[in-house]
Amino acid sequence: MAKTTFSLSAKVAFLKIPPEAWDAIIPHSQKISQAVVEYWTGGVVRDIANRLTDQAARERLTGLAREMIVSGTKGLIQGWEDGDDICPPWPPFPPIPWPGGSGPGNPDPIPWKTGVTEQVVLADMLLSLAGITTQAGFSKQLKEMSVSLIKGASRHLVEDFEKTHVQPRMIGAS
Repeated sequence: MAKTTFSLSAKVAFLKIPPEAWDAIIPHSQKISQAVVEYWTGGVVRDIANRLTDQAARERLTGLAREMIVSGTKGLIQGWEDGDDICPPWPPFPPIPWPGGSGPGNPDPIPWKTGVTEQVVLADMLLSLAGITTQAGFSKQLKEMSVSLIKGASRHLVEDFEKTHVQPRMIGAS
């Protein structure tokens, strides 16, 4: 199932929360390490890659996501210490489902995020993720991909605008 743009933007917003802040947000909850954030960031980058229209950019970003996930998993293994609680305690209350069974991302696609506009939004998400990762190489590559996507989208912006807007009627024309 393809991720909606809304779902991806919610994940990017979630990843912007520093791991150290989680104890303040949800006291006595599971500890989230930077390695976990790196791993999750790679997963979001992979999901963004699947939404790109440019095939070459999609393949390049998918490869970068794979490298980010592998790097994150290495940090998870290094972060384990003898005596760590592998099975964290259950949260005090079960999560409350969204009314009606679906989230606020309906309908898909969100009408104002289609075509070139969606590519610009995805590029902005990549730029945000570049600020989340602590790996300088990954950050640089994400910034470069973001700029590349914006340049590609700007070439198609006028064409997309003309396709999606109704041409004005000429008065007096028969």
